[in-house]
Amino acid sequence: MQVPDISIPGSIIHLDNQVAIVQIPMIGSCAIPLKIRYPKSIDLFAWSFTGFSGRNIADPSCILFLATQERDAFSNLSSVSLLTHAGDRQIILNPIFASVSIDKIYIAAMAFVSALETKNVPRFDALMPIIKPGLDVILAKAETGDSDIRRGDPADTWLVNNIDFIPDCMIVRSPAGYACSSLSAVRFQASRQAAVALTTAITLNAHCADGAILSGNGRYVAARVIEAM
Repeated sequence: MQVPDISIPGSIIHLDNQVAIVQIPMIGSCAIPLKIRYPKSIDLFAWSFTGFSGRNIADPSCILFLATQERDAFSNLSSVSLLTHAGDRQIILNPIFASVSIDKIYIAAMAFVSALETKNVPRFDALMPIIKPGLDVILAKAETGDSDIRRGDPADTWLVNNIDFIPDCMIVRSPAGYACSSLSAVRFQASRQAAVALTTAITLNAHCADGAILSGNGRYVAARVIEAM
């Protein structure tokens, strides 16, 4: 194990058997996270800076999404070694969970949906307790956006307009809660209204769905769910 250049504190925001969200302070520079050096069983799959808004800087920090395939990897974990573009950082974890504002939860949710890809879909349910309010904010902004989505036929098909990238995954909100699936097919459909047809890998139980988030290639878009046309 390489000795890290700098030791910094880390606050646990959320912890599950195989997923964790950690917040670290930005001390002196915005070191860009690249990967977890140690333990080798833990991966960095999403991150985002927080506390930077225009010219205002308040509590600058970085939120890290960590995952592992080993069920006991986070048990009694006291530190992780993070590789950044400016050298290694040893993160000393505080065992006391940190409370976070809705603004940071929103930023964390945006980081997750931007990084969402097929391999991250199984981590969705484990993150819902912390990111759900942030997803609600993302979908609230869809009401003033340009993208609409509607159910197709068969039930695993959706039609979306005004999207300029190819999504990999889809999140749907309904009265039953949020559901997430990877997409098994994406194709252009030209009819009365040009749209992109999306086929989910699993049929989402989305009766009375009122919002959807499409993610892919580091991007996402929130869409209103409308009636079939």
